[in-house]
Amino acid sequence: MDKKTDLRIKRTQKAIIDTFYELLEEKNFANITIIDICERALINRGTFYTHFEDKYQLLERCVYDMMMSFDEEVDRVHGDSDMIVYYNDMFDVAVSFIEANKRHIRTIITKADSTLVFGKVHEIIKQNIMKKVGRLPSKTQDIPLEVLAEFFAGGLIQVVKWWVVEKPDYSGDQIKKHLYNLVKSTLKNYYVVE
Repeated sequence: MDKKTDLRIKRTQKAIIDTFYELLEEKNFANITIIDICERALINRGTFYTHFEDKYQLLERCVYDMMMSFDEEVDRVHGDSDMIVYYNDMFDVAVSFIEANKRHIRTIITKADSTLVFGKVHEIIKQNIMKKVGRLPSKTQDIPLEVLAEFFAGGLIQVVKWWVVEKPDYSGDQIKKHLYNLVKSTLKNYYVVE
């Protein structure tokens, strides 16, 4: 594939994704059709199906892209230091990322298939927790890593959802501080951290 073709593919996918976000701001995911997307993006159905199987795969791609952008930013900022520093850095990046992408995040949360969205996000966060925390020696076997990862992934998602959608009077710094303190106390109770 030459550079010109690759650029054309990226441009078409971007047009489809941007159009999808626009439509999500206007109506619920269930009411968006492939025809809506094609008409607004000025493409034909064949072009859409060249890039995506259906609107569910398109939604998955939007969530995946958002999570990968976030993950790359955390890796760029953090590198590979200790766990407490990692989670502090991660929450710093998360709050900045959420504030910068609040409109798209709120739209996906309120208008998209939330079961699909939260299932994907939950799995990515859970795997990240298991990978990072799994490297630490455990102080106790009272709580298996899988249970801890499920608990924190669900809790983090719910706090972010509440903060983005309900718009409570907590600044990004306050939310970051509360999440950091929860993780820090848990890690110090159950794992050996420097």
